[in-house]
Amino acid sequence: MINLPTKDKFGNNYLSYSQINCFLKSRKEYYKTYILNEPFYQNKYLKFGKKVGAALEKNDYSLFTNQESEVLKKCTRLDIFERKTILKFDDFYMIGFIDTCDNNLETIIDYKTGGFAKEFNYTKEDYTQLCYYALSILQETGKAPKNAFVEFIRRDNYTMKVCDESPITIDIDISEDRLNKVFNDTIIIAKDISDFYKETLK
Repeated sequence: MINLPTKDKFGNNYLSYSQINCFLKSRKEYYKTYILNEPFYQNKYLKFGKKVGAALEKNDYSLFTNQESEVLKKCTRLDIFERKTILKFDDFYMIGFIDTCDNNLETIIDYKTGGFAKEFNYTKEDYTQLCYYALSILQETGKAPKNAFVEFIRRDNYTMKVCDESPITIDIDISEDRLNKVFNDTIIIAKDISDFYKETLK
């Protein structure tokens, strides 16, 4: 039986893409953040990403220069922002928030910011965040989205400003085969996290 360190107020196990990503990258960091519950340090890059996300959600670019605002206005803004998603498994569930999607849930978009060449991180097989969102919509409605995109906004890491270039749109594979693989892989990852957690309790 799966036992995870993160539980809701009813005692149900849950995960998020961020938790899984942290566990796969560094069990030491996962232990500190999700088992010891040490305060999470938001570096300047995370703060910048949140600033961009808030501007896109509210359609308010007052905290950016005119040049930055013109770039951000080129990003796709759909009908709904920060739509909550729940993906259910037998012993746990996954929670997430879609940056923007249309009312019909046919297109889902995740905004990302990053420096030089960081957009390639979202072309790799291990970027599965939008797969989780697509799976949750499939589970909720019986129909998966037709399209999933990352819209990548380049930042200048020295000035911490939006670069003067159009956002890059990255098409994410949410085919049935890939969604099935991500779903099954997640069960394995959850078991690994559960085993790791049980070891720390000894």
